[in-house]
Parts: sequence; structure tokens; C-alpha cells
Amino acid sequence: MKFTTIKLADGSSGARPGQGLKRDRDHYVASSNYGIGTTANATANNDYYAVWNNWPVFSGSNGDHTNDVSSTDLSNIGIDTLTVACKGTHASGTLDVVIVRKSDRRAVRVTITGSTSTHYKAAIVANATIAEVDPKDGPWTPEIGRLVNMGYIG
Repeated sequence: MKFTTIKLADGSSGARPGQGLKRDRDHYVASSNYGIGTTANATANNDYYAVWNNWPVFSGSNGDHTNDVSSTDLSNIGIDTLTVACKGTHASGTLDVVIVRKSDRRAVRVTITGSTSTHYKAAIVANATIAEVDPKDGPWTPEIGRLVNMGYIG
């Protein structure tokens, strides 16, 4: 299970100190108008980071939302609320992201393939596949590669 995109819109790695999950429309992919985090504002949660293969694009007016995800595998890594900042209309793309807890590298994959904005913001639990990643399956990310090359993990 390989995820390749870890660099945020500003070019920094989401796994580095001071970076993390952030509900900000341009934090992950510039001009995507979609951001996902754990707080209701644009404050970064430095305990987690995201890596992704696919990221959706939105247009129109703002359509932010907060989701209770305490009944999903996200709660296994300490996330009970997932907040979304996005525009109101789904323009293109899908979401295929892994949220990783920095302290122990436990990860949960969130996949959404719907074609309406509701799939990506107001009804994530009903429309997403949310599953904890077995450590033997990865996720293999640029950050894991960096830690292996530096000898921090074997």
C-alpha cells in the first residue's frame, strides 16, 4: 500500500515538526478548495499527518462541515471528529488519503469516490471507506522511506 504525496501546497512535508492535519482549503493541494483536519479552524494538529494518492477539487461557495467519526477506525488512532473545509460543489477527483499518527505511525485510510459534495463533507462516515492499515501492509510513504534510510526504523 503505497502513498506518494506528502508535500503540502507550500512545499513542506506534512510529517515534519510544526506540520500536521489542517482544515484549510489550500493546505494540501493548492486551488483544490478542499482541506481535512481535526479542528474546526485552520490550526494544525501536529499529532497527525496525511499522505495521499488522490485529492478532490471543489468549486463554488464555501460548504464546511464537521463529522463525528468516533464510530470508525479513526477513533483507534485518537480522532473522533473530522472537519472539512471545502467549496460547495464537487468539480473532479476522488479522495484516497492515509492519516498517520506521528507518535507510533499507526494509520487509517480514508477513501471517498462519490460525485457530490455531500460525499466529501457532510456525510463522510456514510460515504467513505475508513479502515485502519495493518502495519505489515504499510502504508509505504516518503516519510517511512526517509526514516528507513536514516536507520530510525528497520
